[in-house]
Order: sequence, then C-alpha cells, then structure tokens
Amino acid sequence: MSGRRLLIALLPLVAATVASRGADARMVEKIAAVVGENVVLASEVEEKAGPLLTDVNKVPDPDKRAARAASLRHEVLERLIDDELILQQATELKLNVTSDQIDASIEEIKKQNSIDDDQLREALRGQGMSMASYRADLKRQLLRFRVLNIAVGSRVNVSDEEVKAYYERHMKGSANVQVRASHIFIAIPDGADLAATNEKQAQAKKILERAKTEDFAKLAREVSDDAATRAEGGDLGYFGRDMLPKPIEELVFAMQPGEVRGPVRADRGFHVIKLVDRKTKDAKPLDDVKDDIRMQLRQKDMERQTKIYLTELRKKTLVDIRY
Repeated sequence: MSGRRLLIALLPLVAATVASRGADARMVEKIAAVVGENVVLASEVEEKAGPLLTDVNKVPDPDKRAARAASLRHEVLERLIDDELILQQATELKLNVTSDQIDASIEEIKKQNSIDDDQLREALRGQGMSMASYRADLKRQLLRFRVLNIAVGSRVNVSDEEVKAYYERHMKGSANVQVRASHIFIAIPDGADLAATNEKQAQAKKILERAKTEDFAKLAREVSDDAATRAEGGDLGYFGRDMLPKPIEELVFAMQPGEVRGPVRADRGFHVIKLVDRKTKDAKPLDDVKDDIRMQLRQKDMERQTKIYLTELRKKTLVDIRY
C-alpha cells in the first residue's frame, strides 16, 4: 500500500484534523475563525490545505483554479471548526488520550498494513509530516472518536428487526446486488438562491459531458467538491441499497457498468455518477451476516447523528468565520 493510500485509508481525517490554539497565543497571525474561546488560524488552514492544492494547481483555467482553491480552503476550515468543537467537548468531558494509547494505535496501523517503523516514516514524509505531528494529529483523532462514541453512540441503536428487514430486502436470494460507483460532486453553497443553484447545475452538466469522454478519476481529482473521495478519483467502493441518498441509489442501480449519468441532486449538491461494476453475491444465511449488517447500519446512522450533533454544537457555541 502506498504512503498516500495508507493515510487516506486509515486516518481519513488526519489531513484535516488540528487543534486550535488559544486566542492569546499568537495574535499576530491572521484568524480564520473564532470557535468559542479558541481560534483557528489562517496558517493552520493553509498548512492542511497545502497538500490538497497540488491537483488544484494543475487546473489550467485561472478562474476555475481560484474558485476550486477557495472551495477547498473552505472545506478545510469547516472541518477544523468541527474538530475544535469536538475537542472542546473532550475537555468538558475530561477525556484524555495517553502516550501508551497512541503507541497502541500506531502499532495496530503498522500491523494492518504490514509495514515497519521506517516504512511508516517514509509514508509520513510523503505527506510532509513528522512523527511528532503525526502523533499529535492521531491523539486528536482518538479524542474525537471517544467524544463521538459518548455523545453520539448512545443515540444509535440498530434493532434485530432492522437487521432482518435489510437482509430480506437486499441480501436474500436475487436481491443481493452490489454495485461499485464513482462520483464527481458539485456542492451548492449554504444559503444559495435559485440563480446560484442553477449555476451549479449548469456546471455539473458541463462536467457530465467531459466525464463521458475524459478519464473519470482524473476529472474527479480536478473538480470534485467531495474531499472524502476526491483523492481516490471519486471512488465510492461497493455498496448495496439503502447506503446512499435515494436519488443517487435509484440512478446507480438503473445504470450499466461503464455508463456515466447525471447530474442528480442529493443532499448539498449535484452528483455526476459513473457505474464501475455490478455483481450479484451468493446469499448467505442471516446468522452469518447479521453482525456485518448491524455494523453497516450502525455506521450509516452514526454519520447521520454526527452531523446532527455538530449542528447542535454550532448552535450553542460562538463560531465567527473570518477567512
């Protein structure tokens, strides 16, 4: 596994996770956002956005390049704000992560990827990170995990009936169809009016035409607003029904491998979709797959509840964006 894939696969939020410093620490620096009593510095946004701007800088059109860079910086800042909110909750809950726990996490990462210390350091160098900064980011990631487990985990409950219903709909007999798709996401800005939304839709339609003739993965890395999948060329992996928003699901399951369609609106923007593969898996007994189903359904609900939780934190905390 490459160093880049290692960090993406195992620590998807490391590239965007950093704790804000106190407002009295470095006032000479430009403030990107005030979050409660702490701040996110513009230098932090630039540091975390830097590696992600590599592909953006290859965009030939200067206006598109500037717009893409601004959008990416906004994504990074929003994540830094979310992380700061969660870290403040960790302090409120008196949570901590010890050096031994960080060591154990690093050992697990090395074990999962069959790498040694030297290979890990090489992977970090490829990301412009030192071992010290990696450990600091990992500590914050572990704190985030603990906070969300406490604050959000209690809201998530997947019943036996839900597991059985999912199995009956998607995994029993001929219903067990899995698809692999990639997407290019064009975000609609918060508070956008009809004219702005129509502009984004027109942009997505132009991208659709390009996607039919150009390398889809390369195009996704260049123009997609989805930070979670952009580096992987928009790859969403294999999934069954009920895992993605309904408009996307209905489109994808009606497509043939290799086909590119869209744009379809879902959640916060428009999606251009490419179906990569479709397969029907042999059905297994419910008892053999119920734990996997429960985990999959729990993860989906955790993501939904985490968004709700972060919205609640923003409502009760002063968040002033200045960047």
